[in-house]
Amino acid sequence: MKKFLWVICCVFVFCFVFGASVVSKFKDILGPDLVASFTLQGATAAETLSADEFEKEIIDVKYIKADGEVDTRQIVLYKPANAQGDIPVIFVPHYAVNENTADFVAYIKNGWAASSPYNVKNEYNGTLATDDLVFNNAALYTLRNMNGIDKQRIAMVGGSAGGYMTLMLSQLHMGTVASIANSPIANIYFNAHVYFPKSDEVNRNTGLFDFIMPVQGMISKSFQPINDILTNENDPLWEALSPVSMAKAFSSPIVINHNTADILVPIDQITKKYTYEDNDGTLPEGFNASLDDNYPGILSSSLEELANQNEVSISKYVFENNVVEGEMPYSEKLLTINVIDDGPISAKGSHVAPNTTGGYDSMPYLQDMMDKTLRNTEKLVPEKLLLLLDRYLGNSKQLPAHEGINDNVYGSLAIYQKEVADELSTWVENHSLEEMDSAMQEALSNSANKEQYTEVWNEIKAHIK
Repeated sequence: MKKFLWVICCVFVFCFVFGASVVSKFKDILGPDLVASFTLQGATAAETLSADEFEKEIIDVKYIKADGEVDTRQIVLYKPANAQGDIPVIFVPHYAVNENTADFVAYIKNGWAASSPYNVKNEYNGTLATDDLVFNNAALYTLRNMNGIDKQRIAMVGGSAGGYMTLMLSQLHMGTVASIANSPIANIYFNAHVYFPKSDEVNRNTGLFDFIMPVQGMISKSFQPINDILTNENDPLWEALSPVSMAKAFSSPIVINHNTADILVPIDQITKKYTYEDNDGTLPEGFNASLDDNYPGILSSSLEELANQNEVSISKYVFENNVVEGEMPYSEKLLTINVIDDGPISAKGSHVAPNTTGGYDSMPYLQDMMDKTLRNTEKLVPEKLLLLLDRYLGNSKQLPAHEGINDNVYGSLAIYQKEVADELSTWVENHSLEEMDSAMQEALSNSANKEQYTEVWNEIKAHIK
């Protein structure tokens, strides 16, 4: 009995010491506000809101999963107390909005609503490019069709995996006034299939109580199901489900903020111009976070390389003592990339270098975009128009269409067709059918499926009339 109790005691001590070591490392890296730091939702608010300053509503969202099952998840919608009429909304995709951040407080005090998925689980990282992608599309569709939401002023702000979702939603849809993507995954093949396993190998070769890359080690396994679904590295879905494949499809302004020291989502997939060739010496010699030249298809290219060069603005910023501050820079281009140079990747880093603090003030940008409204921020982009026609036909690789399950649920071909028609109709309401038709004809003239697309466009055009 004494021997048994001794074994139990040893196991308890081991687990306590191991757990304390991991938690201590995690806190040292990310600071006191772990969730806000990891999901990149901004600094903790100096002054939070009282319960009577905003209203909170939980909304059911039905969607069709890849296996055909109709699932129900929820979103949360926060509104300023006693909000009247249609108000702007900030949608935070993939992660749950953090009520204790300065950004959230600013949204509500500015008279805007804020929304995000509710009751988010770690397992959703594993379906980021599949079922979770469909759900977040369904969430955005739900918000757009709700009473009390200003359809001309819907913006998105997402970070990390939520940044991936922000890119995808921005590329797949019209109708978003503007977006911000902080440290977004732009190449799901590189991040989930190549880089995370490469980093895990480094951790496996270190001591039991000394993970070299602790933050990465704690999150990488949650993304492993992506690899389990796409088992063939030459599967064309790797490309289709990566935002780099739709780099020319941005039709409304989006700002990407990314740090050179990001060890979780390496910056090379956004731009190769400012990537350090080596690490800071805390990682094995030769370990870097660069894209190789031999990935399938376009997956060795960065988002910047593949984007419309006439619609890209990229700048690098260096801050004294790595304290990021000031208003977030942005341009008149559809795609603004702000690179924060805080050095090479470090074993003790996360989305930023260990000694990087602060963050941009994004409110001036969002306020400017909200003031302009969708009428003045959205452009007609050929690549976007063709993606919409593909979805109307049920041919979208990112959003597979289902028939014969439930035509009233998001994920069905019927809802996709309604969604596409609505998005195009909104643009026509803000401008004219003649402009839309002219842009569509130009897009169709360069398409391999011109005849089929023309037939579909004529069908949609009749609906718009």
